[in-house]
Formats: sequence, structure tokens, C-alpha cells
Amino acid sequence: MSVAQRPVAAVIGTPIKQSLSPSIFNAAFANAGHDWLYLSIESNLELAHQTVADAISKGFIGLSVTMPLKEAVIKTLDEIDHVASTLRAVNSIRIAHGRTFGFNTDGDGCCDALVARGDATIEGASAVVLGAGGTARSVALALARRGATVKMTNRTPANVQRAVELVRSHPEAATFDVGVGDEQALELASIVVNCTSVGMATTGISPINSQSIRKDAVVLDAVYQPLQTELLRSAQARGCTVIDGLWMLIYQAVRQHEAWCGTAPDVSVMRTAAEQELSRRER
Repeated sequence: MSVAQRPVAAVIGTPIKQSLSPSIFNAAFANAGHDWLYLSIESNLELAHQTVADAISKGFIGLSVTMPLKEAVIKTLDEIDHVASTLRAVNSIRIAHGRTFGFNTDGDGCCDALVARGDATIEGASAVVLGAGGTARSVALALARRGATVKMTNRTPANVQRAVELVRSHPEAATFDVGVGDEQALELASIVVNCTSVGMATTGISPINSQSIRKDAVVLDAVYQPLQTELLRSAQARGCTVIDGLWMLIYQAVRQHEAWCGTAPDVSVMRTAAEQELSRRER
């Protein structure tokens, strides 16, 4: 059967070979009994418009968007939601009847992981988000939309201030409690999310001193290589509930699957596929 004869989705960006999305989605499709296909497509900034146009012409059902295309694809789309508009970043595109709709699942995927894997209560929680980049902004916005008091921290004050202002530009921001955090905010937080790259592909390095974290806090590290980062190791030793970044990746993919297919995939199947692919790469 050719690609054109069955539903197809893909991840686009560059470099794309490190993406776990093909393993995750193809496992989910097969488990659900769907003869669907998920591809990886190398695409840079200059090719972004053509890549989206080609997906439309070939009848794709959707696209996952990774760096460096999350902002570049916006001008190619027919419509985007308020979250993607606020963040100026699209990580997902739904394609139906030749029209495109952009949205962003990163922040909600993080919140879903906090609830499902950490039994976190977000409404009324005090949350600290480490970082000021795109992932940090999406997580801060999602937490604020769900009723948490959010403090963002970063080593560069100007960057974190800009990130806070961007989150506050959302149409619902009048109901948000979002600001710049400090050491005291970390000590009070019941939810801590690391959205920096500190700890990625390294050992023994953490973005914060875990002794500053409440012992009953839920701590999520968006880094998933390695799965057990120094932050998670030290937080768990302190008594915290910890969640690795692979769960965040999977739960944001769940929301993409639901948008494209109208059904909820099996998260355990997606997790197993991701772990197997990571293990294969380490050999």
C-alpha cells in the first residue's frame, strides 16, 4: 500500500534523526489496529512552507513540529489557537479538508504527566518553572491556565522577565498569577519543572540544589536523556515524587494523537516503544 492510500502523519524539523516520535506514534497506531504511518521529514527554515504544502497535497492527517520550525510554520497555517499564538510556537498541525490548524501540546503534556504520573494537584498549587525558553513558557502557561501560581526562574533576569510577559499576553491572563521567582519560591513550591537543558547527556549536574525543594514536592525534569537526571535522583532521595521527561514527551504526543485521530492511544505502548528506541541507540 502506498503512503497516499493510508493516513500519514510526520515530524518535521532539523536535525530530525534523533526524534523518538516515529517510534512512539507507529507503536500507538499498530496497537490500535490502524494501518497508519508516521514518518520523519528533514526540513529547515527555507523549506518550511514547502514541507507543509507537500503534506497537505499528499493528504497527511497531521504534523509534529520540532526545532527550528515551531515559529516559522505559523505563517503557513490557516489558523492557530490562542496558546500557540501567545507562545509564538506551534508544535502540532492538524490537516483536514486541505486546511491547517496549529496548536501547541508541550505545556498541557507536561501538566498531564504531572497529574497522571505524579498525582499532582495543579489548581491552587505553587509551581516553579526553571528556564525561560519555549518549553518553559509553554509549561508556565499551561500551569497558569489550570490555576497554579507560577514563578519562573532563569540565570538571565532579562530572559525570564520576557518569558513572564509573553505568558501574560494570553487572552485569559487576567486570571493568571505568573511572575519571576527566587529561592523562596522554590522552597514553597509543591510542583517544580525543569525546562532547562542542564543535566542533558551528563551526570552529576543539576540546575538547582535539591535541598531547596520541599520533601513533598512533585518534580518533573523535561530532560529524558538520561532518564534519571541528577535533579530527579537527588529530589527522589529527598522524598519527592519524580517524573522523567519521557513521560512529558509521551503525554504531549497523546494530545496530538487525539487531535489527529479522535482517539486516545495506549500510553504504556508508547512508553515501551520510546524506551526500546533509546536502548537501541545506546548500544
